[in-house]
Amino acid sequence: MTEDRRRKRAIRARMAQTDEKYTEAMRAVGPGGGDAGEAPHVTFAWPDDSLGWFTDQAYNAILLGEDEARMLSRSAVEPEHLLLALARSGNVRWLLAREGVTAGDIHAALVRMGGLGAQLALGPLARTPASEAVLRQGVLAAHQRGVRGPSTEHVLLGLAGEPVAAVVLGELGIADATALVDAAYPATRPAVDTETAARRARELDSRRRTPPMPGPMPPVFERFTAEARRAVDAAVEQARSLESPYVVPAHLLLGLLCAEEGVVAGVRVRHDRQFAAVIARALEIVADRASRATGIFSAPARQLLAEEVLTIADRLGHRSLGTAHLFLAILENPDADTAEILDAFPDLQRVTAELVEWAPGNERS
Repeated sequence: MTEDRRRKRAIRARMAQTDEKYTEAMRAVGPGGGDAGEAPHVTFAWPDDSLGWFTDQAYNAILLGEDEARMLSRSAVEPEHLLLALARSGNVRWLLAREGVTAGDIHAALVRMGGLGAQLALGPLARTPASEAVLRQGVLAAHQRGVRGPSTEHVLLGLAGEPVAAVVLGELGIADATALVDAAYPATRPAVDTETAARRARELDSRRRTPPMPGPMPPVFERFTAEARRAVDAAVEQARSLESPYVVPAHLLLGLLCAEEGVVAGVRVRHDRQFAAVIARALEIVADRASRATGIFSAPARQLLAEEVLTIADRLGHRSLGTAHLFLAILENPDADTAEILDAFPDLQRVTAELVEWAPGNERS
């Protein structure tokens, strides 16, 4: 306890000196005053890209960390963004859920700690040295447990000693992430030997792995209003009912057009005939995509949800992301199908003007 109080005093002192946020100062101070971003020691040459080590589940979670950082208006992927992404799906989500912890809880803790930025961040976001160290530590933790292909629980092991992630988990009642993982996934095999690890590292260095297909399914982030979340859920259901292989922008647009609540629903009431004709046209366009429904979002649909909608909200000076922002994002970034659907509006300009007028403050966060 004395050591913990001393560390908190050091963090506050650094905040006063540097005007850093709590999370930034915490990371700078480190768990014991050292460099939290220092990479773990290894006895072989580490490949330039750490992602190749991981399973598809972990790979997708690490990529999702970019979206988490972007939604918190951060320009780089820090370890806490990896933690938030891990809590969305897969093994770590299951582990945390057993302890009563959700991704929403982690997001709320990060916001309380000053993890919310003010600047719009778009495009690819780099992982910080601290995040790279977490990934390397996760690989080594897997190897120590005899696992050659680290998954999400091994990334969580890599986060166990990271200052901000440890504090967030501690606040939520998880004092020892390593014990949490080991209780569910005990080591049952001999450790991966150094030569095997070194050989795999050389392979990864010579042939970079491509992202897994079909790719990550993005969640609806905490910045989305309740109405926007339900509209995206409706898009997933539309894709499933139509047996579409992916959730595409046309499904998102259809989910918005049919929404029962929110700004788009309010505008539809005023232009009911227009919307009825457009919905009928949208159903015609997406109905002939029958295949095997996966519930996975296409890359353009993911970009709309994770990036384009932020551009719209930032331009309008809004923090929350509602149904109007989603509609406007699709309007400004149409593909062939959404363009054809939107062309069915007799007076799209008037509908758009009303969406912009009604967008702020009319939906529940």
